[in-house]
Amino acid sequence: MKKLWLATVVSVIALIALAGCGSKGISGEEAGELFVNRLVYQKEERKFSKEFQNGEQFGQELDETIQTFGENFAQSLNTTSAKVPKKQVQQVTQELQKQAKEKTTYKIVEVNETRNGATITYYVTGLDLVSAVQEMTRELVKETLSNSEISDEDQKTVEATFNILEERVKVIKVKADPVEFKLHLKKEKGKWYLPEKNKEEAINLYITFISGAKTMDKMNDELEEAMNVVAQEIIDSLDTQAVSNSE
Repeated sequence: MKKLWLATVVSVIALIALAGCGSKGISGEEAGELFVNRLVYQKEERKFSKEFQNGEQFGQELDETIQTFGENFAQSLNTTSAKVPKKQVQQVTQELQKQAKEKTTYKIVEVNETRNGATITYYVTGLDLVSAVQEMTRELVKETLSNSEISDEDQKTVEATFNILEERVKVIKVKADPVEFKLHLKKEKGKWYLPEKNKEEAINLYITFISGAKTMDKMNDELEEAMNVVAQEIIDSLDTQAVSNSE
């Protein structure tokens, strides 16, 4: 009887231990890797669904975040009253995702983990989207000068813009220097999640991979600076032509 009682106690302790281990879930570093793999590289969907709260739904929200970014980015490049064709937006967005999967890299350099969450610090080497847009603008200016239909018709301007951009994205390079980014995840009952107040970190992390800039505002600042360079190049070219014609 004593041996039976002891065996029962040992079995119960073992079950409790196993249950405790099961509720811990993956580590903060693993969660940080899984988050990037799902958001940027579109892989480990099943594991993400398992290890994150409402993982399947959250993964779909991340996909929608990427789609929204692509649409907003496309609209920001349209300086005309014409509509941007949805097919061209999808093509550019998909090509950006493809290039990000193939060319970007990241490294987790620090994890500050507690019982209830973790702050994961990444070094991300992202795409140089700003340079791609800058080169697109240069090519668009050249085509506009050689083909008056592009400048005369808004729809042709839009189509030319995105045709050129898609080609530039196909040969996009990565930025020379990595960018530091911090992601703040929480954990409850062994499941990880991104708190509502930190939801913007998801889009900012994606932007870091896509553009090498930590936020949309930072990316827009870099785009503005790049466009100013192109504008100055055009002015200098026109001034040079004017001087040549006067001689």
